[in-house]
Amino acid sequence: MALAAVFLIVVQMMTIKHTADLQEKNFRTQTYKALQDVTDALDMFEINQFYALDADQSDYPSNSTGLFPNSDRVAPLSVLEKSGEILVSQKFISSESRGSINEHSNFFSQTQVQSFQHVYNRKSAQDAQKLRYQNYMKERSELPLSLRFPSEILGQALDSALKRNDILLDYKFTILTQIDGKSAHIMGSKDYKPGKRSTLYKRLLLSDDQPIKPDYLCIYFPDQNNSFFKSASFLVFPSLLLTLMIIGIFIVTLQIILRQKKISQIKNDFINNMTHELKTPISTISLASQMLRDSSVSLSKSTMDHISGVIFDESKRLSNQVEKVLQMAVFNEGRLKLKFTQLDLNKLAETVAANFEIRVSNENGELKTDLMAENPFIRGDEVHITNVIFNLLDNAVKYSKTTPLNELSTENRNGWAIVQIKDHGIGIPKEHQSQIFERFYRVPTGNVHNVKGFGLGLSYVKRIIDVHNGRIKVDSTLGKGTRFRLYFPLKQTQNYGKED
Repeated sequence: MALAAVFLIVVQMMTIKHTADLQEKNFRTQTYKALQDVTDALDMFEINQFYALDADQSDYPSNSTGLFPNSDRVAPLSVLEKSGEILVSQKFISSESRGSINEHSNFFSQTQVQSFQHVYNRKSAQDAQKLRYQNYMKERSELPLSLRFPSEILGQALDSALKRNDILLDYKFTILTQIDGKSAHIMGSKDYKPGKRSTLYKRLLLSDDQPIKPDYLCIYFPDQNNSFFKSASFLVFPSLLLTLMIIGIFIVTLQIILRQKKISQIKNDFINNMTHELKTPISTISLASQMLRDSSVSLSKSTMDHISGVIFDESKRLSNQVEKVLQMAVFNEGRLKLKFTQLDLNKLAETVAANFEIRVSNENGELKTDLMAENPFIRGDEVHITNVIFNLLDNAVKYSKTTPLNELSTENRNGWAIVQIKDHGIGIPKEHQSQIFERFYRVPTGNVHNVKGFGLGLSYVKRIIDVHNGRIKVDSTLGKGTRFRLYFPLKQTQNYGKED
């Protein structure tokens, strides 16, 4: 499960990274396409300027253009032909007729000559215009870039190019060049300050200039990273949510497995304890029975009384142990019926203390009572609340180090009737205090089993307090003693007898 969860997380991270890389690559391609469109627009701007300035020039080149300073105006083809300067002929002409062209000056018709004249004039005009364009661009290349292009033209071209390429982010740009070996900004955004994490896009301007100048159009997008994050959020957040759910389910599953393992260990301990607890009285009863059947043993009245007393006590002890197990089983199945009546906690605690006094006296101990509750009346089941207090007092005696010294008291506080049982016994380690109310749980004591039990008493106490809508709190210090406080509500409620 752990390997599968880790592998799934890695796959999701790789998928998200791949998607982000694709988006970044696509954005970079669109940005450079937009920069190419800007450089093309600037080239077209200069071409249009040239044609606007060249519109008033003659169709034929002459000395006034400065292209042919040592030549006269180009004469028509017919004049050049008559003077013998040129020969007008067809592209494909037979060898027989080629020798007689000079003899037949009227070989071509007037229409054909005019057509040739038109082609010649157009070609001459194009060549002249190319020469003028080359001279124009040479002069323009020597101008500073700020004089060649107005800043508003560059801004408009950049806006249009970015929109055509579906880039709608805010941007900052500048024209970067080299002056005396140092980078200098010619024009652009006044607040152009790319950060360390900003991605800078550059493209050379006017690459057709001779010589090429190091003028670069630079642009960056302040919100580019946030934009990538927002565009990828549709994949990131569901993946993150599913990953967290898987991790949560994984943790819960581990907790359940560990808890079941712990419960299994506790049940094994319970079975071992129960086997030992039931085996001891059975063995004692069996031994006493054998004595009764042994004819070699003289059975005087005192011997008979002793053996019968042992059998009676061990049978009662065995019955009580079985009753505890059955009682808890019935209670857990929800078949235990409670009879709620109005109880006087002071009176009930006094009765329990009086019945328990005999056992404390046998241990040479002491049980102090301090019944100070001014309003001791609650609604509850008398039998089970009596058993709760008795179980806690029984634990106080069992877990005393030497002579038991216990305290039983009642009081009222903030709408509660409180019963407190305090001892000065061995105490409960802090790390086990949250588990003592679980079924079958017993505080580990190593290999020492001087205190017998099934680990059901405090679980029973907790369940009885819960169905009475009460609370139970425990304070214990190892080696100094333990204090249990039982809280019973004084107000009437409709939830008495119902488990939460």
